[in-house]
Amino acid sequence: MKTRALWVVVSLLIVTSAVAIPQRSTFAIHLIAGPVDARDFAQRGQWKNLPLAGMPIISEADILAYDFSKHAIRLKLEALRRLPRPPVAGTPFVVVVNGERIYPGAFYTSVSSISCELPVIVVDRVAQSQAADADVLLIERAYPPTIAFGKDLRSDIRVRDVLSKLKKLAPL
Repeated sequence: MKTRALWVVVSLLIVTSAVAIPQRSTFAIHLIAGPVDARDFAQRGQWKNLPLAGMPIISEADILAYDFSKHAIRLKLEALRRLPRPPVAGTPFVVVVNGERIYPGAFYTSVSSISCELPVIVVDRVAQSQAADADVLLIERAYPPTIAFGKDLRSDIRVRDVLSKLKKLAPL
């Protein structure tokens, strides 16, 4: 009887963990479901286990082009409108490819004086730009970029491969 109960519990854990990562998109950027301090969420691998928001903030359907050499992403206008207005401490996100969490990051504002060692998308640079490429966001290595060190999380081959298969890679 105890063996059967243990088997049921293990089965439920497997099923619920598979459901925890939304698999609607082959490439997506998800917010974290619930409040999380962007400065702390990547430490100790916490980002790998936090629940993600059900719908991605950016999916492959929102991407017009992605320049992997610059980590620049051209988005549809609807996607730009959905971007969060992050506090100065940032709004954490997770890049997901084929249902697998690839790396953590944070949406940031250019008025922040708080540094972040994670990849960062500064959302208000788009609004400040008068250039023709106002629909292009940069996924920066860190904020400010001068503090970046160690492995570049943005250069994960799984991201490049899925964007290539989706025919989204292009120079920007």
